[in-house]
Amino acid sequence: MARFPSKEWCEEAVRLVNEDPERELAAQGWQGDIGVIVDAEPGKLARAFVAYVVPRDARIEKLRVLDDPDDLDEFEPAYLARAPYSVWKHLLQGSLDPVEAVLRRRIAVKGDIQQLVERLRFKGIADRLFAQLKTEYVDE
Repeated sequence: MARFPSKEWCEEAVRLVNEDPERELAAQGWQGDIGVIVDAEPGKLARAFVAYVVPRDARIEKLRVLDDPDDLDEFEPAYLARAPYSVWKHLLQGSLDPVEAVLRRRIAVKGDIQQLVERLRFKGIADRLFAQLKTEYVDE
């Protein structure tokens, strides 16, 4: 069981994404790398967790875990998703809808929103993958 957030958890998530048969359809036309920041929360997550992902040809080609959110400045990712740890936890557990989280500004997303909107119909892929990914949370 992988602990969220951690490099091991991210590696397992990447493995599941890269094995998913629907990923090719969902990734058609996707352009841009992605930065993800899980912000620290007192009593839950001591320090921010930062991941940088490079998708290419319907696969996640590269994953890097960075030491600090400012380290993303070096890469200038086309997309950036940032939220406190508890928001990510609720998203992963399926108790918070990602669209609702963005609309209510619980998660900040920067980048070409049109590309994201076009892929909303593939939201079930993420739900299915997160259900497969056995996760232990750092605050439990």
